[in-house]
Amino acid sequence: MRLENKVAIVTGAGGGIGRVVALALAKEGANLVLNDISIEPLNKVADESKVMGRKVIVAKANVTNTKEVRQMVNAALDEFGTIDILVNVAGGASRGKGRGYFHEVADEYWNAVIDLNLKGTLACCHEVIKPMIQKGRGKIINIGSVAGMIGSSIGMAEYSAAKAGVIGFTKALAKELGSYGINVNCVSPGPIGTPHLFTLEPETIKKLESFTYLKRLGKPEEVANVVVFLASDEASYITGQNYAVCGGRSLGW
Repeated sequence: MRLENKVAIVTGAGGGIGRVVALALAKEGANLVLNDISIEPLNKVADESKVMGRKVIVAKANVTNTKEVRQMVNAALDEFGTIDILVNVAGGASRGKGRGYFHEVADEYWNAVIDLNLKGTLACCHEVIKPMIQKGRGKIINIGSVAGMIGSSIGMAEYSAAKAGVIGFTKALAKELGSYGINVNCVSPGPIGTPHLFTLEPETIKKLESFTYLKRLGKPEEVANVVVFLASDEASYITGQNYAVCGGRSLGW
């Protein structure tokens, strides 16, 4: 197992990509700190991880709230004494049926999107860095998006901005932390077949598939595989990079 006895915090672990990432880390031997804004789905992921023999704690916290993030990290340190891996999955973009041009969107909405996707990532990184520096090593994997690389379709301008920020932040933070033995990388998914995505209209799903050169949705496991690699010693000489898991969507037209 590539991550035996490592301790990993996974935000947004209650469902979708976060859940699959958490279980993939557990399969490779990592003990987990599972975070989301709701406890019930976390408990289900925790049970699945414990079946593999992993130690798990759940941490209900809003990643946009720095106090709650600090409490989560302190709980992890109290339980495990260390943090080896942070995976920032918590995020989101959907405006539902109200999706439209940016100038038509209320500022409360786009502020919330930036807070969740960008500020939430910054807050979680901020709190784990000192413990990682003290240990002399660590792995931080941020989840960006192909939207942050090429700009997304109408209705996701603020999401594209936030994820572009995550990618740029990853590169800058990698420069700051490299000398401390901390690797910081980013994984940017394209259209991924999560339960949330399958709530969309069939026509919308077909359109998303057509946007990729592989003409299909990605699987959450395909994102998780890259995260596990970056969290492992196999990626010890990789930092500041952004891996697009997008079926070629990042190539544009």
